Amino acid sequence: GLHYLPGDTLAVRIENDPALAAEVLQLCGLAGDAELAHTLTIRYELTQAHPGFYKHYASCCNNAVLQDLVADPVKLRSYMEHRQIVDVLREFPANLTADQLLSCLRHLQDRQYSIASSQRLMPDAVALTVGLVQFSHDGHARSGAGSSYLSQRVTAASRLQIYVNSNANFRLPEDPAAPVIMIGPGTGIAPFRAFLQERQATGAVGRNWLFSGNRHRNEDFLYGSELTAWKQSGLLTRLDVAFSRDQPERIHVQHLLQQHAAEVFAWLQDGAHVYVCGDAKHMAEDVQKALLALIEQQGRLDANAARQYLVGLRQHKRYQRDVY
Repeated sequence: GLHYLPGDTLAVRIENDPALAAEVLQLCGLAGDAELAHTLTIRYELTQAHPGFYKHYASCCNNAVLQDLVADPVKLRSYMEHRQIVDVLREFPANLTADQLLSCLRHLQDRQYSIASSQRLMPDAVALTVGLVQFSHDGHARSGAGSSYLSQRVTAASRLQIYVNSNANFRLPEDPAAPVIMIGPGTGIAPFRAFLQERQATGAVGRNWLFSGNRHRNEDFLYGSELTAWKQSGLLTRLDVAFSRDQPERIHVQHLLQQHAAEVFAWLQDGAHVYVCGDAKHMAEDVQKALLALIEQQGRLDANAARQYLVGLRQHKRYQRDVY
């Protein structure tokens, strides 16, 4: 009974790793409380620390070092970057009451994933592209809550609570003949797989150009066989991929845009719609800088006129971003 369009996201109600909940309780002197463990598993955020957690925890345990961190937002942001909640509890141990612990935590948020399929081709299913977040801190293995839930703890017999979030600001052009440029490295490729499936299913005649990539071609070429087949069939007019770690110098999608600046600008002049999906912190800004640079260079415009050109694309819904 769920309906979705390419560009929409799927929200998944996740659960924490029960082993992580048990570790949190042990560090707080609350080991063995089965009811509290269950509550932590299904209701509270246990991975992503936030400034409010540090503030409340520093108050609960009356720790001067933590209080100094909270008072300095720059230091706190740096400290938070590679630590989960359990790492803070391990570094600054304190016995808490159940109420004190819960007062420090936020409610568990549903995770949002770009849908990687067209319902025209998959009427009773939905595809997601999930990158497992894994790292080590101080010798302890850590995982992302949502990605580890979907990839490690959900089975074929599991029943998930899901719902569709419509994204009206990330849609294919109404004109099926309009050219489309899609820029989505890593898991940012997800909505563009849906776009291409949709264009194929509807017989859209517009040209399609995909910029994608990852770290290593042999390990990380997401949907590589599909993309290659679409290139051979002509659905993908152009496919340019950047595998950043396969050569000494780092190559990313923004570098590919610079390499093909003349062709990209020609597509823009022909009415192409540009879509960007993926990391907001670095990739999306680097891509926007590359677009501005090629518009300025190829259009023989000054910096201000290039910015206005891009603003015009956005106003006419020809430059859309889904970044996170």
